Amino acid sequence: MAGRSCTVFVGNIPYDATEEDLRAVLSRAGTVDSFRLVYDKDTKQPKGYAFCDYSDNETAMNAIKTLSDVECNGRRLRLDLADNALRGGKGGGSMLPLALPA
Repeated sequence: MAGRSCTVFVGNIPYDATEEDLRAVLSRAGTVDSFRLVYDKDTKQPKGYAFCDYSDNETAMNAIKTLSDVECNGRRLRLDLADNALRGGKGGGSMLPLALPA
């Protein structure tokens, strides 16, 4: 599991959603180790995305699979592995294996 991300990017978050609202949704997939809602540094308003850390890659992948498009305060959340989101990747399931089985 080394090198595999356990951090999930959460996008399309409604601006009125609280951290507690989001933790409640995200904890349906497993224990949330940490959660970071991103705020604009000037206005101090939420930017509409966050990062959620799970204890292992399997839980993170389960969250992406089961919680993508779940509604929160009228908006459908978008989840992806954080490293994919930072590279501009789209959606879970498009990952290639790191190595083919022997």
